[in-house]
Amino acid sequence: MQTPSRNALISVVLVEDDVDFQKMLRHLIDDAPDMELLTVASTRVQGLQALDALAMDVLLVDLGLPDGSGIDVIRAAHLKRPDCGIMVCTVFGDEMHVMQSLEAGATGYLLKDSAAHSMVGEIRSLHLGGSPISPLIARQVLMRFRMQNPVVPVPLPLPLP
Repeated sequence: MQTPSRNALISVVLVEDDVDFQKMLRHLIDDAPDMELLTVASTRVQGLQALDALAMDVLLVDLGLPDGSGIDVIRAAHLKRPDCGIMVCTVFGDEMHVMQSLEAGATGYLLKDSAAHSMVGEIRSLHLGGSPISPLIARQVLMRFRMQNPVVPVPLPLPLP
């Protein structure tokens, strides 16, 4: 991840088909003095085209797009724009979507119902090298890790007589 310049705006690209969520994010980013929204793509194809046309710091991606999966956009962004922070903003909180997104290259995962009030702060966190994750998603990732790496009980020493 690049070290952000103090004077540079955080450039954001949004790949989202929900018009209400687009408007909400556009308003929040427009009001943030340190951010600029470069474009909004409403489809998978438009999202892939934006990756070729624009240099962005942060990519926000919905998974359920009308012409395919946002995971394709995440995968392409991870390859074409390795310095770009990629955050999923979606309603899909199931393990399959979460793990596929993270494996494709997402570094953040927010559920839409919990993201609206804190989105600008989460974009800043992602840009600075953080990995914003909704608490329910973090729990899923931790549970999966725990299942793959079970805790082995360590016997306690017996007290001396």
